[in-house]
Amino acid sequence: MGVWTVTEDKVRQYLNAVGDEQPAYFDLAMAPPLALSAWSLGALLNQLALPPGAIHSLQELETFRGVKFDEEIHASAQVTKPRQRGNMKFLSVGYTLTDSGGEQVQCGKSTVLVVDSVKEESSGMNSAQPPSTKGGDSGNRGDQFGSIPRVSRTISQERLNAYAQASGDANPLHLDAGFAANTPFRGIIAHGMLTLAFIGEMMMAELGRAWLETGAIKARFKGAAYLGDDVESWGRKTGDNDSRVEYSVGLWNPASGQELIIGSATARAALT
Repeated sequence: MGVWTVTEDKVRQYLNAVGDEQPAYFDLAMAPPLALSAWSLGALLNQLALPPGAIHSLQELETFRGVKFDEEIHASAQVTKPRQRGNMKFLSVGYTLTDSGGEQVQCGKSTVLVVDSVKEESSGMNSAQPPSTKGGDSGNRGDQFGSIPRVSRTISQERLNAYAQASGDANPLHLDAGFAANTPFRGIIAHGMLTLAFIGEMMMAELGRAWLETGAIKARFKGAAYLGDDVESWGRKTGDNDSRVEYSVGLWNPASGQELIIGSATARAALT
């Protein structure tokens, strides 16, 4: 699928695009796990020649060790036979990332939905209320989900353009207003992996080095983030043992109450 070198400049470009300003990446000289996934997906999109309206449905990744700046990464992929569900077509691609010595550093799976073959109401991108307690609103979500740091971002065209450059994902659904207006979304929406990066940033703030070296995530994309939308991550610890810590995580639009991503994240117990 491809070979690339994880340079400091490449990492900085990705972090600037997603708005993550945490210094730990540079203190540790390590790439964010979701950056590795984003670069892999960008390479896949260029090779698979998917329809331009294809969107993310599911994303999984598991990190086996941290990837340092200036390391050479080799990516390979396995494409499954497309699945048809009514008028929806899903394509899943598993990928494996190894270093120059053949050691596995990350694996993952991306499931893509061909959006121009579906109707909006059946695309899987439906509105849903975020998990909450009685009468929960954005003001008390910290109480509901504990002290895990939350990440808030506004979706702008400038950010989408920067992310397309950083990731290699130039899907016109995220960049071309004329094209996007003729899709079931009726307008430009954010890259799924961009919105997932906000959850990755949250987990990095929570777990630090442990996230870079052992982080794993499973996410389902439920809704679209449009230009001008303000979105916010949330997370709640659900398990903690001698080997792994577990979290329920997601991203939502506080103004509409729509859940955009739901999933789970884990990492090895905090590293020293």
